[in-house]
Formats: sequence, structure tokens, C-alpha cells
Amino acid sequence: MANETHGQVQFGAQRLVLVCENAPERQIVIKAALEQLGYTMLPASTAEEAGERLRRHAFDIVIVDERFESSGVLDNAVLKMLNTMPIGARRQVFVALLSREFKTFDNMMAFARSVNVVVNLNDLPHLPAILRKGLEDNNDFYRIFREMLAEVGKR
Repeated sequence: MANETHGQVQFGAQRLVLVCENAPERQIVIKAALEQLGYTMLPASTAEEAGERLRRHAFDIVIVDERFESSGVLDNAVLKMLNTMPIGARRQVFVALLSREFKTFDNMMAFARSVNVVVNLNDLPHLPAILRKGLEDNNDFYRIFREMLAEVGKR
């Protein structure tokens, strides 16, 4: 059963991260970074599996490679699914886009692709610090919005 603690959705006692990355060497780095931050990784090997997991679980974070089952970010099925989520639910999920071309913390590209943070693959060894900063910025940005929702009984 999903619980909410301090604005983070949990499954049992776990904070879940959906990871849409098929390269085993990157999965190892991502899993270690998430464990360091206290998250549990649930990998998806296909976009269909990712969609099913998004329907069944409440995720704190989704990490998706721009080329996960696609030729690039514009035809990425997972990103398309995330963009069709109800806005209230989507705002509860922090999305990190793994990119080969875009720079880490490229805010314009993050905005253009409807994600919270861009992480260049060359910066993957720094993923814990990148996620900490991105989550902190996101929480600061949405803090008042979430407080207002709580006040009117919508959350």
C-alpha cells in the first residue's frame, strides 16, 4: 500500500525509482547512486513494461534514457506516457532525462522535453549530487503549490 511521508510517495517503506535504461553498465551506476540516496530501483526493459509499472506504482523518480526504445527524445514512448498523466499526478513524479547531447542541468531543454532535469551521460558518476540538487530545486519550486493543494483538501 502506498504511503506518503514528507511529500514523497513510498511503496511500503521503499521510495521507488523507475529506470528506463537498457545498458547494463549504466544500470549499475544508476542503481548504486539510488541506493546511496535511499531509493529502490525498479528497472523496465521495454516501454510497455514501463507503462505498466507507472500504472501500478507511485514513483518518486523516473529516470529515462532519451533513446530508450526510440531513436531519440522526440519519439520516446515513456516520455509520451509521462506527458499524458493527469497533471496533479505528473507533478508528484520527478523525471530525469539521460542524454548524450544535452548538458546536465540544461533548464531550457528540460522545459522543452517536460522533464525536471537533464543528465548528460558523461556526468552519470555524479548522479547522486545531480539528483539531490534537482530534487531540492523541484521541492522548492512546488512547495507553495503543494501547500495550497493541502489547504483546499486536494492532497
